[in-house]
Amino acid sequence: MKRAGILLILLLIPAAMAASVTITPTTIDSGDTVTVNVKDLSENATFSLGISAEFGVTEGDVFSFSARDLTLPFALDQGKVSAYTKGTAWTELAANLPDGGSVSLNYTANADGECRISQPRNLPRGTLDAVTLSGKAVAGNIITQVEMSGTKRGPNDGTISFAIDGIESGTATVAVYIDGQEALSQKIIIGTEPAPGETEIPSTGGNGGSSGNGGGTSSGPSTPPDPTTTTSADGRVSLTGVDIGDAGLLSLAVEGTLPAGWTTTGSAYAVTPADRAFDPPVVLSFPAPDAVATIARLEGGAWSPIPSMIDGDQITTTITRGGSYAVLVPAKVPTQTVIPATTTTAPATTTAPAATPLSALIPLGACAILMLVRGRRT
Repeated sequence: MKRAGILLILLLIPAAMAASVTITPTTIDSGDTVTVNVKDLSENATFSLGISAEFGVTEGDVFSFSARDLTLPFALDQGKVSAYTKGTAWTELAANLPDGGSVSLNYTANADGECRISQPRNLPRGTLDAVTLSGKAVAGNIITQVEMSGTKRGPNDGTISFAIDGIESGTATVAVYIDGQEALSQKIIIGTEPAPGETEIPSTGGNGGSSGNGGGTSSGPSTPPDPTTTTSADGRVSLTGVDIGDAGLLSLAVEGTLPAGWTTTGSAYAVTPADRAFDPPVVLSFPAPDAVATIARLEGGAWSPIPSMIDGDQITTTITRGGSYAVLVPAKVPTQTVIPATTTTAPATTTAPAATPLSALIPLGACAILMLVRGRRT
């Protein structure tokens, strides 16, 4: 009977549900809608949505990439909006928020054609008319990325939806992270998918080509492709390698268990997609802190240090797969001011009868005087 009662209680307790995410479709035309369905997202979970795209343009033209009619089914408190572009002379980030607020930031790109924008901003529940990145192209290929993150407040289930405008042909990647872990990263083809090898880095061999010298076999080794670099939207973290075409970097709040005696220096960064394998390995770089440090990887809810090295103002590691990474430094032990105990020697004392208080002698003196006067009268 007791076992049956325990079983009934267990059945009445709702099981903890992990959040689930689906992203559809995988192929769209310009102006089509992308939906992100979220279920069982717990209150106060850290939620991040990244929308990146890569597309061709005409050098010198002004481009515009938008996530239009972006609907959020829940609010993101303590939030942040970040943007990154590569291949531009300048970039502007503009958005009208559901609560009537707006964001409009214009920045000049650096010498490498990169522009980074970051703005603390709470994102209310509702629909944004558009989140738009526009700029002037200085290259034939543009990379854009928008990230929205914060602490979730509102319904546990809902659908994020938005239409992608401004790109006739290219690729987009939508990534969702919950409490520091990748929930899903989905590549989406916009228009016609490039033919195999169309976006490959061309050989710089000089003697290659289709000249008919017979044989059909190169007389020398092929020239390996040059490494390329992708950077996080805030410009702090980079990924360098020869095969990182569809990889991205997404900043996240640090979630999970830290090793004893260690703490973090700031945000964690996710190399997306989480199941992305790198062969050959790639180099992940963080700013080096002014202290002993190591890079760590999030595994099963706990951070584990991995081999890393400090080179100048950077701390780097070599990785072979995606996932979440962060820089750890030794935790500072609270300092305590120790006041040494005083060792003063008490002076030697001589034991003596305690003095009788004067107030106690006054009644005795008065009594003695009165008896003396009476004796004389007698």
